[in-house]
Amino acid sequence: MKNLDDTKFDIAEVASHLARMGWSEANAGNISVLMPRGTVFDPGENPNSYHLPEPVQVLAGRTLVITATGSRFRRLTRDINTQIIPLTISERGTAALWPSHLPGPTSEIGTHIQVHSLSPDMGWKGSAIVHTHSTKMLTLSSSDLPGEMLQDAVERAHPEISILMKKGLAFLDFAPPGTWDLGRKTMERFKNANAVIWRKHGILGFAENIEMACDYVEMTEKAAEILLLEKSAFGNFLGLKDRELEQLQNELPQE
Repeated sequence: MKNLDDTKFDIAEVASHLARMGWSEANAGNISVLMPRGTVFDPGENPNSYHLPEPVQVLAGRTLVITATGSRFRRLTRDINTQIIPLTISERGTAALWPSHLPGPTSEIGTHIQVHSLSPDMGWKGSAIVHTHSTKMLTLSSSDLPGEMLQDAVERAHPEISILMKKGLAFLDFAPPGTWDLGRKTMERFKNANAVIWRKHGILGFAENIEMACDYVEMTEKAAEILLLEKSAFGNFLGLKDRELEQLQNELPQE
């Protein structure tokens, strides 16, 4: 079982990778990891707090490690002890608590908490969320095409999505960032998706571990890049045909 220091290192490493990809300009993006049950973190006396608009009892007492508001991914390996924040969910699931000497968590904390609340029902010991502003999907999601059409195009664009993203992905129409309502809608999408695209905003990957969550972001971004290149070269999206999807599915090993 990884401890808090190992988890901070993992977050910083993934953040640095995303920064090198050019997907986390300024203080864009956020990452969190829900630690396994039994990971205890004491926020100390007079902790800072974020009061949840509604209780999330399933996460009561759990420990979360999350990037700080205003943190810059390109600096996280240097700022690992000040910009990656351990926090605990209160015993009644009504608040997130962290040490008073540390900055607050990302403004998207409401989304992170609500999405992580799916983890126990999935049978996971913990979970990870990676959110970044990848360029090609940001471009593609600005299209006026309906989300369902974009979803189908993206899932057909890259065979790896059918192979490695069993639930596929989902699009959410543009909404103001940092709201509890956005988190609720994102959570609902993640019940049937491995990645969620906030239109004109960015991608979120949600998985049992941080590497897989980052994988989902990367595969989704690669699919968007393929679609844009196809559109530029051939005038329209191509992707896998129905027969090719069926062939791919039939040849995949059964779980």
